[in-house]
Amino acid sequence: MLRARRPDVVSSYVIFRGASGAEYSYMPLARAPLLKGRSGNYVLSQPADGGWTIVSAGEAADLGTTPWPQPTGEEVVLIRFNVSRAAREAELADLVPPASADGLPGLRAAS
Repeated sequence: MLRARRPDVVSSYVIFRGASGAEYSYMPLARAPLLKGRSGNYVLSQPADGGWTIVSAGEAADLGTTPWPQPTGEEVVLIRFNVSRAAREAELADLVPPASADGLPGLRAAS
């Protein structure tokens, strides 16, 4: 499962490293500015072994209207703005390899 360094507080950015080695900074939903009309990716993540593990992931043309999975327990919703649909899809493919995508509940195709 993909893991990222766990910040001391959830108000910090969480950086996930993809299979390619590229790093992607995600912000907690609570810190996000207005979402309506903004496209991007989101992950549902939970603390694990001093870091974060992606539980679910998806991308949306409008984060303000996309219903992502509801967090339970210690899970949090993290988002990253991406204008280009191709960039959003490539990032998800890098973060969630096809072999593991079937095991992630709530993984959604482009909207």
